[in-house]
Amino acid sequence: MTPLMLYDDLVAEVKNILKDVVTKNTAGESVVGVKGYKYRLPLVTADDEDESQFFPYFIIRLSEGKTEDDDSPWLVTADILLGVCENDKDVPGHEHIMVMIQRITDRFAAEPLLNHKFRAEQNMEWAVQDEDTYPFYFGGVEIKFRVPKIGRRIPEYD
Repeated sequence: MTPLMLYDDLVAEVKNILKDVVTKNTAGESVVGVKGYKYRLPLVTADDEDESQFFPYFIIRLSEGKTEDDDSPWLVTADILLGVCENDKDVPGHEHIMVMIQRITDRFAAEPLLNHKFRAEQNMEWAVQDEDTYPFYFGGVEIKFRVPKIGRRIPEYD
């Protein structure tokens, strides 16, 4: 098992966690579910497009990995970045972000195993953007996962 496998499993799991969240796209149309991406949003290649077309979204980034000793698994930090658009001034867009944060943290607090391979640590962190960027709202969750690693081999010398 590798951190790259964690990437794929985590994207699938967060997509499932957020599958029935109702938000809006930049056109103001209701959207059910949240699109997920690894590391970054897709590149915008046409002059008449911009990144707002991807709202609502989440991005999974694996930001670091470390191991304590020969027998310990990798401790991999996963950042889950969230973005929504809410054009209705009477609807607090940051509440959409808080709902998504709550669902993600509740899932891994209650059931720390991901796909029977990776274990979430309980010391999760979350944050929401403190600047007003209406109609766009952002937040994120940081979760550390234990990822099995190959143990050290002692070569046999003849």
